Amino acid sequence: MDGRFLNRVAVSVLISVVAMGGALVAVRSIVPDTAPAAPVFRLPDLRAVSIEPYMPRASLAHGTLLAGRICAQCHGFALGSEGNAGPVLAGVVGRNIATLPGYAYSAALRQHAVQIWDDQKLSDWLMAPARYAPGTRMSFAGLSDPQDRADVISYLHTLHTPAPTPITGAP
Repeated sequence: MDGRFLNRVAVSVLISVVAMGGALVAVRSIVPDTAPAAPVFRLPDLRAVSIEPYMPRASLAHGTLLAGRICAQCHGFALGSEGNAGPVLAGVVGRNIATLPGYAYSAALRQHAVQIWDDQKLSDWLMAPARYAPGTRMSFAGLSDPQDRADVISYLHTLHTPAPTPITGAP
């Protein structure tokens, strides 16, 4: 490499930087830097909403479809379907939060272990798991529509744990 080559490289870099700087100044003088008058889209409203008015109109068929499409990716619906990323959902309604034996819950969710999964807590969880228990490992973004949440909760009500088999007399 001789000095002429290095001079050409230096001049090329200098001309490129000056050209980009000039283009930036020109663009900033032509295009105003203002916020839009109205947002292009709105984020869903994540205020806690009472699920009670939505439950009487809950569609079990739609809830089954939603649960199969969304929840089944990580959760099993019947006892004996362990080995998924999430805990089994059989009997979740009425159970204490984060207490299913054999599943390692996050510390964020174990803090709620004294509470019971009722319809409202399930709705709050399904709306935004990371907001309900910050630090949870569940990566689901949530269901923003309260009617969709009510539909899924109505399906969860159908997932009962089987009654214990009665022990018959010993031989």
